[in-house]
Amino acid sequence: MNKWLSAGLLIAGLGLFSHGAYMQAKAWLAQVLIEQAWQEALITPHARVKPWFYADSFVTAQLNWPVHNKVLSVLAGASGRNLAFAPSHFLPGAKLGDKHGGALIAGHNDTHFAFLKHTKVGETFTLQLQSGVIQHYKVKGIEVIHQSQQAFLQTPGLYLLTCYPFDSLASGTDLRWLVSAELIGSSPASLSGISSMVVLAASLSGISTTSS
Repeated sequence: MNKWLSAGLLIAGLGLFSHGAYMQAKAWLAQVLIEQAWQEALITPHARVKPWFYADSFVTAQLNWPVHNKVLSVLAGASGRNLAFAPSHFLPGAKLGDKHGGALIAGHNDTHFAFLKHTKVGETFTLQLQSGVIQHYKVKGIEVIHQSQQAFLQTPGLYLLTCYPFDSLASGTDLRWLVSAELIGSSPASLSGISSMVVLAASLSGISTTSS
């Protein structure tokens, strides 16, 4: 009896491991596809490029936060489905890149935006728009707010939002961690990152990037 029980537990454990490995592989593949879509979006700035054919969203910008070694592509529309794959732009707010309104990007606090827990006032980061323009931002404030608060969107700037507290075992919290940033400058349109995408695509296809 114990032998069969042990065998059953082993099989169940292997099943859970396989499921976990599948989920990790799926998450990794999603990031590759989102990055590929972003590179395509940079060279087709007026197109809505979906990361996969059945996606109900498209890539719209990319965050680069050197202090935390984070480069994150942003999807349009902060739906639950989009947030599972990447930080997402809250469409009722201002457009990303708008200098006269408040734009909001949301992300989960246990994945893409977990690093916001360690963010400090004064840190700088960039947001690259699909046009290629790179906007430079500086963190000017960090606070905990209630999920119903949206008045901050009336103030120009870029806002990053995630659930609070971090590392909480409870679900359904009504508190949010809000990082506010002000625009401090911008750089002309750039296709930075295209070369790295060429290398990635080549590695996936097995084609050498070196000329013969």
